[in-house]
Amino acid sequence: MLLDQSTFNCFCQQIIQLNQQSMVDHIKNCGNYKRTSPFFQTFQQYQLEQMQRQHLIALKSEFLIFIEKVDSILNPPAIRVFNSSITKSSEYTNGPILQFQKQTFSIISQKPQQAPAQPETVFNAYRQFQKLQTCEVCAKNVDADIITYFEHCFQPICRPCLMKQIEKDYKTNIVFQCPNQLCKKQMLEQDLIQILGREKHDQYSSVMLERQFNIVKCSACSERGAFEKGSSITILKDPVTNQQLQQKYVDHYLNNRFMCFNSACKTEQCKECKAIPYHLGMNCEEYKIKKSSKCCRYCDQPIHNVQSNVPEALQDICQEKECQEKAQFACNKLLACRHPCPGFKNEQICSTCLNENCCKGEQKGDDYCNICFVEGLKNAPVIQSKCGHIFHYTCILKRLDVKWNGPRIVFKFCLCPLCNTWLEFQPSLPQNLVNDYFKLFQDVMKKSLDRLKYENRDKDDKVSKVGELFYGKPQEYAMAIYCYYQCFKCKNPYFGGAKDCQRALDEGDKQYKPEELICANCCEVPVGETCQVHGKDYIEFKCKFCCQIAVWFCWGTTHFCEDCHKRQCNGDYVSKIPREKLPKCPGKDKCPIKMDHKPNGEEQALGCAICRNQRANQQNF
Repeated sequence: MLLDQSTFNCFCQQIIQLNQQSMVDHIKNCGNYKRTSPFFQTFQQYQLEQMQRQHLIALKSEFLIFIEKVDSILNPPAIRVFNSSITKSSEYTNGPILQFQKQTFSIISQKPQQAPAQPETVFNAYRQFQKLQTCEVCAKNVDADIITYFEHCFQPICRPCLMKQIEKDYKTNIVFQCPNQLCKKQMLEQDLIQILGREKHDQYSSVMLERQFNIVKCSACSERGAFEKGSSITILKDPVTNQQLQQKYVDHYLNNRFMCFNSACKTEQCKECKAIPYHLGMNCEEYKIKKSSKCCRYCDQPIHNVQSNVPEALQDICQEKECQEKAQFACNKLLACRHPCPGFKNEQICSTCLNENCCKGEQKGDDYCNICFVEGLKNAPVIQSKCGHIFHYTCILKRLDVKWNGPRIVFKFCLCPLCNTWLEFQPSLPQNLVNDYFKLFQDVMKKSLDRLKYENRDKDDKVSKVGELFYGKPQEYAMAIYCYYQCFKCKNPYFGGAKDCQRALDEGDKQYKPEELICANCCEVPVGETCQVHGKDYIEFKCKFCCQIAVWFCWGTTHFCEDCHKRQCNGDYVSKIPREKLPKCPGKDKCPIKMDHKPNGEEQALGCAICRNQRANQQNF
């Protein structure tokens, strides 16, 4: 405290003469004063040697303002100390910031006109004055130690505003700009290094340099390359609704969607938000909102009202009709990873998780189903074959229901589309169907091999000659050259001709009707023509197109004589000749088969061939 008007009681309890020289000499050497004075402690924290020139000038200016204010408080108007009593040091020297003349403090010995201030009151004023500074950008009074001055813009800017501008420019710009709206000049490299540090500055500069030259980095393999904006697209459809996208989404697609330049990667992604794959039909902000909300596992649209009355594994399915139809086939269990099982209802062993964070197999949730090629595997309940490949459950059912295309029985539909092994599943409806088709497959194999031996074709060069495709494989040869059809009535397979006849059917573009595929046992042979001795196994037929005995049965529906069959195979399609233009029968007496029959163009059974031969042999001709 002050003892009188000419002395000062220091914190070390020493009495000091109240003049400039005595005070300066004592404070320089008094550690107690330096440790106790908040004013001295505040400025002692600054490392002046490491400050830039412009910052030193700013600090010097602050001191001048502060000294003027102290002078105005200590000196009433009648004895006010003029500015000339404070001498400024050169701006271009490393000397002290302020120099005080003796006459400044000599006036303190005069009797004050107001009550003396206590030291603690003065120090509080010091702290309050030093603590606050107005930022030019946000106009807030902030701690002075977070204020920065730049040589290009000699205005006080707080560090939060500065870092906010730096982060903004780092994400969207190619240069760092001054946060002061009246300045907006490019910030100098040395200023940025001092603020960010060398390592972070180089990191930020590298990103901005890549942005300047449109260099993009693959999020999957880190491959870099120059991004080229997509060409103009007039029509781009939403992947969910199949409706044409708005122009803003088309523009976003052209400006941000790219494929990795690495031929071994080729990952589709977004340049701006790094999303994999690119979010077609949404901008980055909309995609971010969508990813943070609960979305339907099938249509990928946000779920606004979660159904709490269904099992937890089914709560990520929305109420849209199509998604609810899929949910009827969905497994209601949660996997160990806490993701819903992507498999089918009532499966004994749950399918592999298809979530992008869990899936470790070759097939991912976003991969197309290799049967429909319309939706990703994650967009519908799936089923996994024992070969390890995954397909949509309903796609497998449809594939097994449609079976083969055309009249000829083929079993490609029972093979895995990816590895061509016979499909095999855990106990389920698809497996029951596969079991039925396997029985049919075994029946066709037996009948085709029996016919090959009956026709003595198991000795063909293609089977017996070394180097031929079917050498030593009579079963495979029989399956390749013979056509078998499924009877519309009894569902059993029956012989329908050679494969060449099937090719002629395809070339002739003959449209078949399933109800026309009737085996001999189910054929409606007229009463009286069914052999009482040999049954229907040796029933003989007339050629459908002329008055000759048929020796060929093609397409599972049509009987040909040798001549008509040869014409058909040579491209002279008798099957296309209108019925009224086919040859007319000359009558029973002149007819080659010597009997009344239906008009040419219609199928007709002639009775048992063995019995006909026996009757013919009894006649003398």
